[in-house]
Amino acid sequence: MKAKLTNALLKSITAPESGKTTVTDTERPGLQFRVTPTGARSWLFQKKVKGGRRLSITLGRYPEMSLSQARSEALQIELEARSGVDRIQQAEEARASREAEKAQARTIVDILELYLEQHVRRNLKSGQSRGERERQLRTYLAPLSNVRINDLSRADIQKIVDRKAAEGKVAMANRLRSAICAFTAWSFKRDYLAIDPGVKVQKAGREKPRTRSPSVSEVREIWSASYHLGDFWGPYVRLVLLFAQRSREEVLKMEWSWLDLDRQRLEIPTTKNGKPHIVHLPKPALQELKAVRAKQDEAGVQTKFVFTTTLTTPASGVSKVKNRLDNLINGMRAERGEEPIEPWRFHDLRRSQATTLAEAGFSETVVDRLQNHTASSSRPSQVAQVYQLADMLSERERALDYWAKVITEDPRTVIELFGVQ
Repeated sequence: MKAKLTNALLKSITAPESGKTTVTDTERPGLQFRVTPTGARSWLFQKKVKGGRRLSITLGRYPEMSLSQARSEALQIELEARSGVDRIQQAEEARASREAEKAQARTIVDILELYLEQHVRRNLKSGQSRGERERQLRTYLAPLSNVRINDLSRADIQKIVDRKAAEGKVAMANRLRSAICAFTAWSFKRDYLAIDPGVKVQKAGREKPRTRSPSVSEVREIWSASYHLGDFWGPYVRLVLLFAQRSREEVLKMEWSWLDLDRQRLEIPTTKNGKPHIVHLPKPALQELKAVRAKQDEAGVQTKFVFTTTLTTPASGVSKVKNRLDNLINGMRAERGEEPIEPWRFHDLRRSQATTLAEAGFSETVVDRLQNHTASSSRPSQVAQVYQLADMLSERERALDYWAKVITEDPRTVIELFGVQ
């Protein structure tokens, strides 16, 4: 409806039962008077910006904004629109600028908490990796925590990396660089940073690949020492040795539902490469697991985890157990007048297993499947996934049985039994 708006006309318009009543002013084209079923009365103005979009702007409410004020405001917007000024766009840009300034005024610790909550805890796999990422960022950014996020410089990050490298920890320095640069890239993409200071931060240096591979005699030492760790951590260490799978993610977090003791199988539902993995249970592993189950049953424990102290979460404290294990081994060596064991990690045991099996004549393919070293660059079909899951399973079973006997029995007996050189 179009009409020349007057105060008398505005007062005479009643609220509709439904919808909206809109009257367009013929004196100031584009100016509209609108009434809703609730009786709310407001002014709107519509005008196309020169070379741009069509605007629809709410001017105010009636009678707080009078007819003359509405026409005056509409005229101002019309003049702006004729010259190409987009009032809505200007308001949006001003609001965005204020938000950006506000965000950039926040401190590093403010944005770090957002990053941990919105990215790290949502996207990183739970466990040691995610916990380590949080610890790294909190620890090494702590001295800068009260600095404005936009004042964080590339030099600040480079100093953190270089200090760690100066300690002789090049690999750790490079991990810190990756963690902090991922944080700054995330912050930049969300306009918390005007520029990304993580760009062009240099690596600490080239990392030397870890080659430590405990010998069979050292593995047997670890096996023997594990019996002094008690009924909880002893079985854990021995299963790490027998499986040579990832000690924290795939052994420490092992659940009873992953195990089929009758078929002598451990089926890990998800691994580092995102795929399920079958592990054969050699006889010693089966005995260890049955003993752990018996102790839980005897204590009336109801839990889904094989190794737990809380009943609801996997156990923790592997680093302390490793230190105890080293002290036990070195104590035994000292009594024999021998040098301490060369520093090693649980992950090195995978290399020991691979080396021993390769030297015994097991194929590279079998060892790769055994340790779940499979290509994950393309997604196989459902049928292919089934075949890959059980790929070379009989050979893998034979290899694990051999490895178990290498650890637990006289090597000469093992060679005679398996016929491998």
